[in-house]
Amino acid sequence: MADPLDRVADASLKADLERIRGWNGEVLAAADLAGAVRGFQGQKGIYRPAGAAHALWVRQTLRGGYTDDDLATHPDGSWTYRYAPEARNGATDLHLPTNRGLLRCRDDGVPVGVFRQVRGPGPGVRYEVLGLAFVEAFDGTHFVLRGEAIDFTAAPVPEEVVPVFRPFEPSPTATEEVVRRLRDHRFGVAVRRIYHERCSLCDVGYRLRGQAIAVDAAHIVPVDRRGNLADVRNGILLCKNHHALFDHYAWTMDEELTVRVSEDREFRRSAAANHVLRFEGRRLANLPSQTEDLPAREAIRWRLDEFARA
Repeated sequence: MADPLDRVADASLKADLERIRGWNGEVLAAADLAGAVRGFQGQKGIYRPAGAAHALWVRQTLRGGYTDDDLATHPDGSWTYRYAPEARNGATDLHLPTNRGLLRCRDDGVPVGVFRQVRGPGPGVRYEVLGLAFVEAFDGTHFVLRGEAIDFTAAPVPEEVVPVFRPFEPSPTATEEVVRRLRDHRFGVAVRRIYHERCSLCDVGYRLRGQAIAVDAAHIVPVDRRGNLADVRNGILLCKNHHALFDHYAWTMDEELTVRVSEDREFRRSAAANHVLRFEGRRLANLPSQTEDLPAREAIRWRLDEFARA
């Protein structure tokens, strides 16, 4: 599948959408977005540029007057979000220009940017950039938005289908390396989201000035072994400490997601002050809310074999 932005004929709209895609997963100040995204300074809800056929973006505010659903995530890194249409005199009116802009996006397969206001300390309003989403349908009460997959050149897997898990990526070529780096970034964004920005082992989530820090998306089958970068089931979220120990096979999890710690005596003596030993024999403390996003058994089996060899 080609990049869906290639079908956007309006050059200025395409440039705006490319910019929003580049911010995928970032939390940005409203003041900065106002200077970088058309319409953000004054428009709420749905923004359709003057004279344009398609909507450019939607945003959810904490004090919005419409009922929007939370995100439902999927193994390919995409997500489903149901966004309320704008109303006139308290009643949904699909003839409003903003709503018509989203319907035109649905008909033409043109994505829209999605921004969600987040809570945080200090002055100023901030938004998480969820990225680009396709308008899949209008279900009678909400627009059904489907976020781009980690591999945005691939169409998101239908919501009712759990995709087959493939532990390994094809052998990369020199021209694919840039794509792999981009996928790795988007993989990290998706894994942080489904683990709610907290370590899977110790359930600690560090935050500083409104941002999550010191947590990483760890690959179960590593990148240097061609681990899948486009499926969240090849990842878990770990704090820096437990990620480093995981990468050195000091601990792992089994197919029941129970923690196993290396029997290496030197490690166990040196780790006496580290609470990793306390989790031995316990199930991972923090896991995705949806069963379909849990670590894949095929990846865990591969990891267990490497753990045994190490």
